[in-house]
Amino acid sequence: MQNKQEILEKLTGIQSSRKSYYTELIYLVEEMKKKNRQLAVINQLTQLQINASWPETSIYIASQLSQILPFGHFVLTLIKGSNLSSYLTRQDGDQWQCHTLAGAVTPDQPTLSQKDVLHHSFSEMFPDHHALSVPLRSQFNQTFGFLTLLQRSEQRADSEDADLFSLIASHVAVSVENILLFQDVSEKIKIEAQLVQSAKMAAIGEMAAGIAHELNSPLTAILGNSQLLLREMKASPTAPLMNDIYQCGVRCKKIIQNLLTFSRQEEYLFSTISINEVVENSLDLIGYQLSVSGLTITKELAQPPLLFHGSRHQIEQVVINLLLNARDALVGRVDPRIEIRSFLVEEDKGHCYVGLTVHDNGEGIAAEQLQQIFHPFYSTKERTKGTGLGLSVSLGIAEAHGGRLLAQSEENQYSRFTLLLPLLREEVQDGEETDTDCG
Repeated sequence: MQNKQEILEKLTGIQSSRKSYYTELIYLVEEMKKKNRQLAVINQLTQLQINASWPETSIYIASQLSQILPFGHFVLTLIKGSNLSSYLTRQDGDQWQCHTLAGAVTPDQPTLSQKDVLHHSFSEMFPDHHALSVPLRSQFNQTFGFLTLLQRSEQRADSEDADLFSLIASHVAVSVENILLFQDVSEKIKIEAQLVQSAKMAAIGEMAAGIAHELNSPLTAILGNSQLLLREMKASPTAPLMNDIYQCGVRCKKIIQNLLTFSRQEEYLFSTISINEVVENSLDLIGYQLSVSGLTITKELAQPPLLFHGSRHQIEQVVINLLLNARDALVGRVDPRIEIRSFLVEEDKGHCYVGLTVHDNGEGIAAEQLQQIFHPFYSTKERTKGTGLGLSVSLGIAEAHGGRLLAQSEENQYSRFTLLLPLLREEVQDGEETDTDCG
């Protein structure tokens, strides 16, 4: 027995019985497992997504901390100037939820530290919880935020957990600071892009005005003289050539007009217009071009006709552009179809719109391109078939009328463009204007 006890002491350094030896061994194993979990969590917390939003970041940190520290609520707080923005996260069943408390914590007393302000605010919201906060410090040792655990009395952390929380905060601070730097750089890049775009738009406006002055006069002469010559030529063999000259002149004039409209250098007279008349007039202008392409066009127009206040020429330009885009998307398709529908749209806030959709079963638009099709000079067509101005001009016209232009598409399935214009709800009766219902 003596030899056995000596062996145990030599092997373990523990002067105890076999039972207490195994108990301590189990305790040591559990402690090692606990340390491993803590290291795993710390490692995960250093892998925060740099492009994540603050609610997503708060949820991620809370979900990791819940594996090693007890708490009821977790709060990520960021200092922006003199304001504190907090993101309160808690677990609801299997899901994590985050609530933004931006601007909710403002010091009542100038002498209070930011940490005291936080705890004062949280004590008012959660009087039965204790707040444990640790600062997030930058590489220059400046505090730019806090991590806070809101714990009930039975969950209150001991000194060991508090030390662990401080250690975790030092690792999280690096990742959070990287997110802040990424957001700053992204914002600067966005502002620079907006400045470049604004400069481009200003240049287009100046260029369009110059083109209009320089080319409108000679184009008027070309169009007028070519029309006179066409009347005299009639069935002459050279009549088609003269007709080509005339058509090219018309196209040049339309390009100038699009540039002027896009740069908003040209104004149009607004009047009361029926959306059904706009559709019929547009089909009268380009119906032949569409029919020779082998398309099937179906119309479903609202009755009675829906009225809006706007420029007939501009809205017809939008409809014609949408129809021609649909035609181009149907090249080579089996059973090509274009569907035109006008309808009434009533939104939740009581706003009523005249709606017009142009739907085709063409090649569609890829999801990554759909967000860019309204950008100036962006086109999904071949370089020789599109200028990239059609949809951006159409969007500008819709917005100038107080409306919207929306796009839906699925690649190799369909495209649907929807034009929404404010419904004219005023009727003149006995010289007075009265509002009418959407219906």
